[in-house]
Formats: sequence, structure tokens, C-alpha cells
Amino acid sequence: MTSTTNGPGKVSTNGPAPVAVTLGRKPRPAGSGVGGGALAPGAGKTACIRTFGCQMNVHDSDRMLRMIRDAGYAEVQRYEDADVVVLNTCYVRENAVDRVRGHLGELSRLKKEGRVKKVALTGCVGAAKESSELQNTYGVDLVLGTHNTYELAEFVGLPGMEETYTPDLPGTEGEHQAFVTIMTGCNYQCSYCIVPTVRGRMACRPMEGVVEEVRRLVGSGTKYVTLLGQTVDAWREKDGGKRFCDLLERVADEAPRVWFTTSHPSNMEDRTLRLIGEKETIVGRLHLPVQSGSDRMLRAMHRGYKADRYRRKIEVFREAVPDGTLSTDIIVGHPGETEADHEETLRLVEDCAFDSAYVFKFSPRKGTEAAEMAAEETVPDDVSQKRFLQVLRAVEGNASRRNRAKVGALEEIYVRHGRTGEGRAIGETWSGHAVHVPTGAAPGEYVTARIEGAGPHVLYAGEPAF
Repeated sequence: MTSTTNGPGKVSTNGPAPVAVTLGRKPRPAGSGVGGGALAPGAGKTACIRTFGCQMNVHDSDRMLRMIRDAGYAEVQRYEDADVVVLNTCYVRENAVDRVRGHLGELSRLKKEGRVKKVALTGCVGAAKESSELQNTYGVDLVLGTHNTYELAEFVGLPGMEETYTPDLPGTEGEHQAFVTIMTGCNYQCSYCIVPTVRGRMACRPMEGVVEEVRRLVGSGTKYVTLLGQTVDAWREKDGGKRFCDLLERVADEAPRVWFTTSHPSNMEDRTLRLIGEKETIVGRLHLPVQSGSDRMLRAMHRGYKADRYRRKIEVFREAVPDGTLSTDIIVGHPGETEADHEETLRLVEDCAFDSAYVFKFSPRKGTEAAEMAAEETVPDDVSQKRFLQVLRAVEGNASRRNRAKVGALEEIYVRHGRTGEGRAIGETWSGHAVHVPTGAAPGEYVTARIEGAGPHVLYAGEPAF
């Protein structure tokens, strides 16, 4: 028999100026048919949301799903079973746009057959220049960007809304984990990145609004809160001088389990890194994208820091959270990257001993500086592929060694997701390690088990001890 607990807490082993935003919900008119006894506009109909991209998109999809459910639609997983389909899209890489074209082609066919009634294109592709061409080519009924997803409400038959981070729609309350957006947009101009173009300038929520949302979520049963932002550690309060570390500490006092993503090295303060080790409710996992270990390439990418400055940040983190996990993003084959630059990246990978990394081969995005650079300084694809594999193997080698050191440890594991193909629950330790554990515990519950095996990406636990 597996026993579970609520989790007592872990065992501790200069950015751009923000734009403040205040957001709210339009009142529903009397007799609107939602929550007032009348039939919801989508009653008897079905809807499907397909999400591409980052956690911000996942969170946006959650908000849109709440609108759809509030309108009375039943959620389905297959396009052919849906009256309304929403594609929430990513624009970061060229192949992501190609995938969206493929999905739109399928949906266009289903619309002609009368099986799908309406299609909405949302997210970063919806905010891009190509959106008009996609709408005309594939007969898309509604196109929304990243700042007006609230307009989906009228599309599904709800009264009009104004933008809001915390819509009074059902869906989030009672779920064991939740995303909380603390800022949107980005003020950086990295050479390869299209995000500032499609998501706009940075806009930060007031601290009290974030804390109040976290309280509401925790009060309704949420146990795991993830703070989200394109550069989450760039959060600043316009009035009062509060910085991200201050907000993180407030949230950690309210929620039983907290994490945050994605951070930028230029904004990451030492006191934030130390707070991760000090606060029992903050998961000891840091995702801090470095992109390259070469100072020359970091300048070309407009990252705003040097490799040694990044190394010093990691030293502070490792000292503050000795058992913590560290992940990063790395791009190989950026225009102009030489073999010497690549060797510098490999050296940094060894120095930092990442537990995991998202390694990408450079993909030019139209409208970015790097796309223009690629016309003259392209790294051959076979060279990029070789460098990609070398970085990946170096990261996995470090991760395997670090994970093997966990074998034999007794760990408190938070069950985050359902089951693997072998029937194991997917969980997370307080140090941020992913764990597969044989338990019937539901997501949101804790079990304690001993680590019996390790691979480069996951730990394997035995039967829960108690």
C-alpha cells in the first residue's frame, strides 16, 4: 500500500525598464446565458485546442480552454470530432511554421467536408506577418496574436472580454499545478530571436496581483505554482523598486511548491540563486539559457554577458543549491561560428556540468539579424550537425555522471504527471530531478522512494518506502 503526504518542504542540502499593466474583465451583461440558467452558446458542440511551443503558449491555451468550457463546448482531442479548432502556435523556428501549415491544410479539408465548422489561429504565428497569407490560403475564421487571446471569447459565443491574466472563468481552480504569468514580452534583441517582434515589449504585472492569484490558486487546491515570463527574472515593479527576487520570496511564502522559467543571465541576481537554496518551497532547479560559450558569439548574438560571468552565476547556484539541477539552451551553427567558438562552448559545458540542455541547430527566422547574417556566414549543415551531436553527448555525459550519484538516495517525490508506458508515475524531486516511480499515487501527491537507477535524463525509483 502506498501512503502519500502533502509534502513538508524540501530539505535544504540590470535589465530593461518594465512597462506596468493593469488588466481586468468586462462585466457580463445581464441574461448573457453563461452561469445564469440559460443554455450556454456552445452547448452540444465540441472544440479542440492544439498547442505548439513554450510554457507561455501552454498557459495561453489553458486560458482559452477555460473560455471554451465556459461557453459550453465539450473538449475533444481529434480535429474530425470538433466543431471549433484552435491552433495556438509557435514562431520561434521555421519548421514550427511549416508544421502549422500542415495542420491548417488538414483543417481546410475538414472544413470543406463540413466536419469542422470554424478554425482560429492564435499565438506567435497569429502575430506574425505571414498570418494574413495563412488566413487567406486556408480559410481561417479568426486570427489572434499573443496580446488579444481574450477575443476568442466572442468567437465562441461569450460576451466580450478585456485582457486579463486571471479571468474569472472555471478551470484552473482545483488543479494540482498551475502556471502564473508575471510578465510578457521581451526587451532584448537577440540576433536569432523573433519573440520581441511577435510578443512585444516587456510588460510586468504588479506584485500584489500575482500574489493574490497565487493565494486564490492555493486556496482552491493548487500545490505547484510555476511563474512564467519570456525573461522571468527581468520582472520589476514600476513603483516601489521591487525586483524578481522579492516577488519570488512572496510567492514562496504562499505556495507549497514553486518554480520559475525562463531566466536571462543578465537579470539573474545572486540573491535569487541563494533564495532557491534557502526557501524550502522553491524547487532546486535552474533553467538559465547560455546559448554559447564563446564571447565572440555571445557578442554577435547580443546576449549582453560574457562566458565567465555566466560561469560565476553557476558557481553561486552550485554553492547555494549543492544538490540542485541546472539546465540551459545552446545554439550551434549560428552564422559566423568557428571551430574555436565551438570548442569554447564545449569547454563551458564541461565547466558548468549541466544536468540537461536544449541543444538547437541554428534556424534562421525571417526578420531577425541572424537571418541576414546567414546569407554571408552560413555554417554548413553537416558541420552544424557534428557540433550538435558533440554538445549533446557532452551534456548527456555530465548528466549521467551526476545522476548516478543519486542512486541509493531516499527521495521525496512529487507526482506531476500520469504514467509511462511501463506504468510508472512521472515525478520530480525537490532538487528538480525527473523520476519514474512505481506508485498508484495521483498527480499532486508525494511519495518517498529510494533511487535504484539513473540515465542521462531521468532517475528510476523503487517501490515507495512508506
